[in-house]
Amino acid sequence: MQINLSKPNTRSWFFAGIVALVLGVLVLIDNGSLSANSGLEAACRVEVTADNLNVRTSPEPAAATTIVLHRGDLRGAETTVQNGYRQLAGGAGWALDDFLRPLPGSKCAAQ
Repeated sequence: MQINLSKPNTRSWFFAGIVALVLGVLVLIDNGSLSANSGLEAACRVEVTADNLNVRTSPEPAAATTIVLHRGDLRGAETTVQNGYRQLAGGAGWALDDFLRPLPGSKCAAQ
């Protein structure tokens, strides 16, 4: 009985090394941004803590009210806070920041 031992296929090892290198570089570049919940964690999401919260056209008490939010409503928001009002996401208006609680994992630090 004769056993045939062939040389290792160096092309396969080279290909595996390139794949490992590319994956390693992607992990370093990604820095966690492709994780499953990163879309929710990176954004600012808030919950309304007041029974009724006016959303205004600008960050001023005399500005016109566009909508009224209610306790427990969830909204996207920006990190921008002016005169005690937080800007809501998508240009939806401004609401008093004292009555908006950032959801766990949200990035809502005021600028």
